[in-house]
Amino acid sequence: MKSILFIGQNLYSYKYATETIQIGAVLLDDSFKRIGTLCQYLHPEHGVIDYFIENLTGIKNSQVKNAPKLEEVLLHMIDWLGERDYKIYAWSESDRDQLLHEIKAKNMTDERIHAFMKAENWIDYQDVFTKRFELSQQLSLEEALGRVEIEPEGNFHDGLDDAVNTGYLIEKLELNPEYQLVSYEMPDKPSERLSSTLGELFAGLDLRFT
Repeated sequence: MKSILFIGQNLYSYKYATETIQIGAVLLDDSFKRIGTLCQYLHPEHGVIDYFIENLTGIKNSQVKNAPKLEEVLLHMIDWLGERDYKIYAWSESDRDQLLHEIKAKNMTDERIHAFMKAENWIDYQDVFTKRFELSQQLSLEEALGRVEIEPEGNFHDGLDDAVNTGYLIEKLELNPEYQLVSYEMPDKPSERLSSTLGELFAGLDLRFT
């Protein structure tokens, strides 16, 4: 049985590049039943979170100050997956590209991490979505959810919420192969952030199994 892992990230930019400051993941079985969730803040190795990123994501410097670094988080995620046969789904190839960039920049050599990052393990569902519906341009996750009539959970700039919402979208489309998109207009103003995002509820690592 193949498991399905959905990944979402939060990034912040510093002078020369970007770093991951949050990873969220949802693990489903091949019938889309949730097995568990993971949400982890990461300690950035360069700079601090500025006001713009804090306002956008709700993540504060105090939440990442004592958090583990990326290599530790990736190894924990790999241990969490165990011996499962899995595929990793993300909305766009940017999540994998960002991780690959940081793995190289931070000189990570663990073979388990490099095996996890192999291209054959990853599926860019934004690309799948675009080709399936023969769209002329790619849609954001928010736009795609609107086109398939899914009410999103949480905040679009929260790693776990993005993973959860991507999972809902893929579940609906994979279980309904004849589904046709509906018309959708983006809101005039940015989506309102919930009073308490899922990311804020997970001050440290939280694994939940059902």
